[in-house]
Order: sequence, then structure tokens, then C-alpha cells
Amino acid sequence: MMSNQYPPGLHFGIPEKMQPHIRISTHLPEQFKQYLLSPTSATTYIEAPFGSYITQEIKGPDWLISWQQCFIREKVRLRPSTPSPMLAMYCILKGNISCRLQGQGKLMLIEKEFGIYYIPSHSQNTADLRSGNYEMICISFSPSFFSRFISRHPSFEDIYQQQQKQARRGTTLPAIRMEAADLKVLEDLRQCPIQEEEKLAYIEEKLESLLTLYFNALTPKYLQNGEQAGKLKQVCLYIQHHYHQHLNIADLSRKADMHINTFERAFKELLGVSPRGYIEHLRMKKAATLLSQTTLSIKEISYNTGYRGANYFTAVFRKRYRCSPREYRKNRLS
Repeated sequence: MMSNQYPPGLHFGIPEKMQPHIRISTHLPEQFKQYLLSPTSATTYIEAPFGSYITQEIKGPDWLISWQQCFIREKVRLRPSTPSPMLAMYCILKGNISCRLQGQGKLMLIEKEFGIYYIPSHSQNTADLRSGNYEMICISFSPSFFSRFISRHPSFEDIYQQQQKQARRGTTLPAIRMEAADLKVLEDLRQCPIQEEEKLAYIEEKLESLLTLYFNALTPKYLQNGEQAGKLKQVCLYIQHHYHQHLNIADLSRKADMHINTFERAFKELLGVSPRGYIEHLRMKKAATLLSQTTLSIKEISYNTGYRGANYFTAVFRKRYRCSPREYRKNRLS
């Protein structure tokens, strides 16, 4: 049995009326042997009135890779779920899937796109599959593996915190078109020519490459390098050291040597959040730490994090954490 520290897998619930008619096997029928990845992968073959699907899993201490092939004869609604809060990258290699994610509403998973998703445990999600063939790869990450990438993009930390809080609302990061480099990494994972004793290290290296490619894709290419990106990153460092002080967006734009409108647009494209949103993100993160690790008053914390009054600080905190600072402190100390 997989320990609770291991990342969970994604399971597809079949409509109850079909349950008596399904057949489950750990071996692939002869006509599907071409899809077998590795003798060491954990294989599940399910045959049902709507068609059949194959799941093949390879897992390490910090990740679980699930290759999924569906062969659908009749339209069906499946119910994807996970036994514990899941942080995963989902890659669609073939087919388009209409989904609903608890707390997010309707999503369309598009062929040759990949994205990062937080899926609450035992949540109410649906996936509508029409007649046709589908191929997907779901990569579930442990918190410790994913946390290595948090410093590279604020959006990574936001979705990571949703998992840490075991939020009941699902969260998504943008789905991005897969380029040749992304598809090459997935093909390397599929083939995995390395001997068994070196296999885990090889796979982990490929997964880190895939996350890096995704992160780079979140940032427009003209901002990944060059003078403009360098100036913006310097402003980010300035904000990280001075977020507790009064910061004026116009002053920050002058530090970047940009017109304020250009600065705000470029900053959001680089970090996925506006300058004001980034400042608030850092302030709230520090406030949460002070609430859980010190006995400072709410007023003192508000001043220590750049707010000029406890009332406004409390309103901003409540909007982000869905509870007051006092409630947050009480919950962390209880």
C-alpha cells in the first residue's frame, strides 16, 4: 500500500448503472499489447459497456506518472477523483475532453496542451468523453517535489498553498500548447531506456525538465532574457526587501525605466500577477507567518507588513484566507 506521503493517483468513477457489467484485469488483451509501456508498470485494464480504458502507473517517492488510453464506443460521463489533495500536471496527447472541476466550473482539456491542476480530495468532478480514442498523461507531485519550483513563479506557490490548506475548491494554472521540446520529454519518459537501478533518477530529471519548460512557457519569450526582463527582476528583488514599506507603482516603474502602463503589463506577463498583487502576496505571506509564530498584536502585524491600520489589514487578510487574522491565529495554535 502506498504511504500517505506519496502523491495520490487520479481515478475515474464509472456510472453506477454500469458497475455490474465492467471487467477489470491487470493484463492487457492481445489487441492492446502495443500500448504496454513496461513490465514494471502497474497496469489496469477496464472494459465497460461504453468501451474500455487502460491505466499504467510508474511511481517514485515524490511523483506518480499515469498513462491513460481510452477507447470509447458510446458517449460516457466519468467522475475523476483522488483520495487526497492532488497537485498534478495533466497532458492531453489525443482528443478533447469537456470537464467540470469542483470550485472552478467547466473546463475544456485540449489535445496537445498541458496544465497544472489542484484537485481536492473526494471532490465532485466530471469528464465527458465522446466516441473516439484518447491518450492522456497525469503526473502527480508530492509537495516536497513541487516546492522546489515555487520560487520561480508566484502562481506555483498559490496553487501549492491550495494543496497545503486542503482547499475544497479546485484550482488551475493556464493550459499551454505543447511544443516539440515538451513532447520529446514525454516520449523520453515513455521509452525510458535506463536500467532499473537508475530509472528513478532518470525520470525525476525528466520531470524537472518538464516543469521548467512549463514555467518558461508561462513567461513570454521576450521577457525570459534580455535587459527588460533583468530590470523587472531587479524590481522584484526590491519589492521582496521593501514590501513592508509604502510602495508606489509609479516609483517602481521608474526603477524599471518604463512607462507605468508598460511596466504593469510587462510585470504581469513575467510573474502572472500585477505589481500590487505581488506586493499583497508577500505581505499576506509574512502576516500569516507572524500570526502563527509570534504574539504580536494584529495592529503591530499590520504595521510590520506595510499596512497603516488594523481594519484595512484585516479586510485584506479575510479576503485572501477566508477568515480573520485572529481566527487564523487561533486555528494555527489550537
